[in-house]
Amino acid sequence: MYDLVLKNGLVYIDNYFRNLDLAINGEKIACLGKDLKGKKEIDVEEKWVLPGAIDAHTHFSLPFYDSIAADDFYTGSIAGAAGGVTTFIDFTAQENKEGLISSINRRLKEAKPSAIDYSLHACIAQFTEQVADEIKLLPELGIRSFKIFTAYNKIGRMQNDENLYRIMELCKLNDILVTVHAENGMVIDYLTNEAEKRNDLGIKSLSRTRPVFTESEAISRVCKFAKFTGCKTHIVHISSGEGAEVLAYEKANGAPVSGETCPQYLYLDDSVFDKENGHYWGCCPPVRPLGQQDRIWKCLDNGSIAMVATDHCPFNKKDKDTWGGSINKLPMGIPGIETMVPLVLNGIIEGKIDIKSAIKSISENPAKIFGLYPEKGSLLPGTDADIMVYNFYKDQVITQKNLHINNDYSVYEGLKIKGKNSMTILRGKIIYDENKGWLGKKGEGRFVKRESPNPYFFK
Repeated sequence: MYDLVLKNGLVYIDNYFRNLDLAINGEKIACLGKDLKGKKEIDVEEKWVLPGAIDAHTHFSLPFYDSIAADDFYTGSIAGAAGGVTTFIDFTAQENKEGLISSINRRLKEAKPSAIDYSLHACIAQFTEQVADEIKLLPELGIRSFKIFTAYNKIGRMQNDENLYRIMELCKLNDILVTVHAENGMVIDYLTNEAEKRNDLGIKSLSRTRPVFTESEAISRVCKFAKFTGCKTHIVHISSGEGAEVLAYEKANGAPVSGETCPQYLYLDDSVFDKENGHYWGCCPPVRPLGQQDRIWKCLDNGSIAMVATDHCPFNKKDKDTWGGSINKLPMGIPGIETMVPLVLNGIIEGKIDIKSAIKSISENPAKIFGLYPEKGSLLPGTDADIMVYNFYKDQVITQKNLHINNDYSVYEGLKIKGKNSMTILRGKIIYDENKGWLGKKGEGRFVKRESPNPYFFK
């Protein structure tokens, strides 16, 4: 007799739904079959039984001047679990010219309150010889990805072409994935300086100072570096259809690259900046003009963009309101971890994406790209029992008062969609139930060591 059996569900396995029972023993999936018996049995008839989702791009407790992101590792993990997320990957942050190891150790301490499983990307701001020497140490720590920027020169984050090349050489040598925030930082800085001279730094200037071509050009350039060095490279938060199509082209022509987009770039357009408090929608890259969204959906559907993450970085209204009318002082970032799953799966109903592409983009693909598969992102017997029970046919209206995020507004307020998470199981334990609420515990999440990225996505 098994510890827990989910009865009569539509279990997603081998790219198909099958009407099966799913049995759990301890922290692992034990068996898939018919008429399985458990000490505890839960009828999930007509509901989808899916792998727990993976949000591979979060920013918990991110500081910005005198503000800090509203969700810390605990509140953010509650929100994630409510939305069906069982694993996330956050980022380290270098302080001045410190090395990688000290920044990792500091962030691991900050992450201990997490209630779901997690990993880290090592973020490089200042590329020093110490950083170069420490890169080879990261695989032993179970950290297999770096984050670098081709923008933000004014605050010391941007890598020049020499550093970009050297980092890729070193990461190729050590089988580490390079993830890139790809925007042309020098052009953005020039356009922003010119806007400042005109006293034109209101929220609508965000689109004018970061036009679509600054993203697509940077994606193309980074892909060419990746192709020449042979370094596996992942482009984060692709915001435009043009950028997505550039990635698809470079990938088809031999660049070892993968890419992600975010729900805000699938659902929102720059008309949000016309709202009374349009600055509440400020994020970088910005949401794009109408028409870009459908092009991203197509690239997600055909697999040229492999996955969705959120760039979850919520600031409360009071923090956003410190901007004083200047995008240079605006805390950039919006919430997303709790609404990622329903927004992606709602795309199936709307005819934007097929079932297989949608489910893989939030589970199996990020798990494989970031070296978590099959323990995460699958329902294979013997793997972690990280499971989402999803009611695909339930209508919901997204509203802040019904969310678990720790900030005081939703950028999707009032949006009507179909589908809602019913239950989240982390390593065999029910941590969220739509009727009982939050059932997990602070600090119950574990740091997960990652393996090499799956080569399939970089061919």
